[in-house]
Amino acid sequence: MTASRASQLNLIGALFLVLGLISIFNLAILRKIGDQLKANSETTANLTSLEGTKPESSDQFDSMANSMVMGMFIVSITFTLVCFLTGVCLLKRFSYRTCLVGAAVTCIIFPVGTVLGAWAIFVLTARDTKSLFEDMASDS
Repeated sequence: MTASRASQLNLIGALFLVLGLISIFNLAILRKIGDQLKANSETTANLTSLEGTKPESSDQFDSMANSMVMGMFIVSITFTLVCFLTGVCLLKRFSYRTCLVGAAVTCIIFPVGTVLGAWAIFVLTARDTKSLFEDMASDS
C-alpha cells in the first residue's frame, strides 16, 4: 500500500508543479486585464470637464484600478510559489506540514486547485502516508 501512496504522492507533486507553471501565465494575462480595464474606463466614462481637463476623480480611479491589478498580481505570485513549494516538498517527501498547508491553500483556487488540493489532503491524511515522510527524514 505504501508503494501505491508513494506513486500517488509523486503524481500529485508533479501536478502541483504543472499547476504552478500554468499559474505563471496568469501574470501575462493580468497585464492584459489591467490594460483593458484602463482602456474600457477611459472610453466608457466621460472623465473630462467642460474645459477639457481631467477631474481628480479620474486619478483616483486610475490608482484604484492599479491597486486592484497589483493585488491580483501579488496573489498570483503567491499562489505560484505555494504550488512550486508544495510540489517539490511532495516529490522529495520533505516537511509533511508544509505539504498539508500547501494543499489546503490550493483548495482556494476553484475548480482545478480545489480538486488537486482535496486529493492531496485525502492522500496526505491517510495513515500510511506520514510514514513515507518519516522514512525520508531518517534516510537523510
